Amino acid sequence: MLLAACPGSGLAGAPQLAYWSLDEQGGKRAMESVSGRYDPVNYVFNRARFKPDSAPLWRTAGSCIHGGCLLFDGYSTDIAAPALAPAQLAQGFTLGAWVAPHAFEWGDGGHYSAFLSQFDAHARQGFSFGMQRFGAWGIKLGFGSAIMDVRVRDRKLPRDTWSHVAASYDPARRRVALFLNGEQVADAAAPGEGEFGLPQQPLTIGRHSQPEQVGGVFKLNTFLGLMDEVRIAAGPSDAAAVASGVKADLARHGGKAPQPSLADMRVPRSVFEGDRHRPRYHLMPDAGWMNEPHAPLYYGGQYHLFFQKNPFGPFWHQIHWGHWTSPDMVHWRELPIALAPEDDGLATDGVWSGSATYAADGSPVLFFTAGNDSAKPNQRTGMATPSDLRDPDLARWNKYPVPVTLQAPGQGRHGEFRDPFVFRDPARQSWFQLVGSSLPGGSGTALVYESADLRSWTPRGPLFSIDAKRFPGFDATWELPVLLPVGKGRDGRERHVFLNDVRGQAYYWTGVFDAKNARFTPDLEQPRTFDVGQGHFSGPSGFVDPKTGRSIVFSIAQGERTLQDEWDAGWAHNGGLPVTLSLGADGELRIAPISELAALRRRQLLDLRNASVAEAAAALAAIRGDALEVELELAPSSEAGKRGMSLRVAPGRAEATELYLDTARGRLEIDRTRSASGQAYGIQGGALDLQDEALRMRIFLDRSMVEAYVNERKSLTSRIYPARADADGLELLAAAGDRVVVLKVWAMGPAEKGN
Repeated sequence: MLLAACPGSGLAGAPQLAYWSLDEQGGKRAMESVSGRYDPVNYVFNRARFKPDSAPLWRTAGSCIHGGCLLFDGYSTDIAAPALAPAQLAQGFTLGAWVAPHAFEWGDGGHYSAFLSQFDAHARQGFSFGMQRFGAWGIKLGFGSAIMDVRVRDRKLPRDTWSHVAASYDPARRRVALFLNGEQVADAAAPGEGEFGLPQQPLTIGRHSQPEQVGGVFKLNTFLGLMDEVRIAAGPSDAAAVASGVKADLARHGGKAPQPSLADMRVPRSVFEGDRHRPRYHLMPDAGWMNEPHAPLYYGGQYHLFFQKNPFGPFWHQIHWGHWTSPDMVHWRELPIALAPEDDGLATDGVWSGSATYAADGSPVLFFTAGNDSAKPNQRTGMATPSDLRDPDLARWNKYPVPVTLQAPGQGRHGEFRDPFVFRDPARQSWFQLVGSSLPGGSGTALVYESADLRSWTPRGPLFSIDAKRFPGFDATWELPVLLPVGKGRDGRERHVFLNDVRGQAYYWTGVFDAKNARFTPDLEQPRTFDVGQGHFSGPSGFVDPKTGRSIVFSIAQGERTLQDEWDAGWAHNGGLPVTLSLGADGELRIAPISELAALRRRQLLDLRNASVAEAAAALAAIRGDALEVELELAPSSEAGKRGMSLRVAPGRAEATELYLDTARGRLEIDRTRSASGQAYGIQGGALDLQDEALRMRIFLDRSMVEAYVNERKSLTSRIYPARADADGLELLAAAGDRVVVLKVWAMGPAEKGN
């Protein structure tokens, strides 16, 4: 049977049962042309919760097979159609579609990420036609007594490229055939007993009929990518008929399928316009879920930063490495996925956190945690290098085929071995690798390895450890280890800062790194909290910027919403602002936002100097905004109390967030008990005593994001989710006798450069 190129051309000798051209290019329904019926296209923003409604992600003719096509976002998009009747398929059937997958799911539950599905696994009835891990694809058919699975593994589907897939069942011959781009690639006999039957399940395009779920909210086994020209025909087809249909489809393109652009394959940022919580100038992907940024590097005049990415939606699953570039660490552009799980025996189950360094010739090298659940332990260190150093974007990377570091017995707690941080020691002409782990019966640690060539690594033992009984909770794995120089201490010796993440909170120690013995001696054994936002700042990564010599740290700014909130929003988490680390004259760590952030300032709203508290309050009354930078310097009176700013203030203080230094208690805090009507998020903070210093506070407000830096001694990162659109005022918190030395406010511009 010929799968027709358009609804009017029919099928050779058998009726076409259903045809979705997906040419709508707008609206919330897709026309099934044989019946003239309009089927609903389910999509998260059909009825948006945090932004204005917007239509599904239709694409126009240029990159589609015919007319328009539809981008399925990997978690919320599918088309719901009435169930096919058993009589319609009594003489067999042929299913066909053009698909351009953007990424491949993990294959949860053994199910396909379905192109077309009307399937009941419990009743062993129906069909599920789709793709599996790493681009394998095929069909499951239910025969009542058995389920038949015909799968193609040796002709995998490519990412971001059109392929025509077809499946045919001939009940007279009891044969199933699969076709790729018009070529037959599989043929199998049906089970000897039982007849193919259809369940009373709706027909679904773009999702399995019985998907696995995450948290009862996110449905898996969902297609991510472009789809076009979806057809169901009565009766089986042979290779000649399918090839004829493919040829007809491609005739308008000169016989070759068009190549989708990167913009065609991704959810555009413009979709989120009007979202009152999505940050404007913080680093974040175009859509979906991210966790810690990592592996910063500078090469060929551009900064590169990678991040933990789930391309399928705003939830943790099937981790890839996303990739950004920037000229200044402020304005970022997202590139194609850099590293993905592949059927390579190396990182089949996830490409987790890591770092970047430079080879002896100066070329960049990535190190990552290679997740492979078939290996014991399932965490090893992998390595990747650029495919083409002449490409200024370094868009494509090649994995080294085998792990470069394996955890051997006696090297930390078995199975805890992740987040490699690699740096070069010029004096020794070698590289060190720190791997997060823990010591049996002791504290967490970073295991040290040394190499002369980046491929062969010699274990050097634990970097350091602490008394786990004295510091409860620090027996957990020390994730995301980072070691950076910060200057000379008061004794004249070079100091490093060691950062890590323990149970979702970032900690640090300053001390001396002895490269010869591969040991770090902290100035104090006690862990110190890096940021007092109680877990919103986490996932530290860092590097020494080759351009300026500064030690710079990136982070993930965790959200504080439910899974349902994140499903409704379409995004989860963002990067924190990059900060520089240095050592003060008193030997204490200094933390400051990088100076390049000034480039985000669009318009100065206030520049007040040497003013009274009353004068400052009057000036602030006219200022509104939810994406602001505030610089405050306050000369306090002798009266103890709270000094800082109220943010996102609604009329009558119906909503307000207070950010302050409480000089009576020696604490830097954020009070979010009135940040959102009907929901109290609590008070967060930590100890900070400025003694006789004037208060110098820099605040970065970015819709739901709040970051504060006080006297470069401590930072506080937090989240707020105001419910009111008019919660956009600013107020000063101060005692009447205080003096405002400086109060400046800027409206901030966006961080993305576009693609």
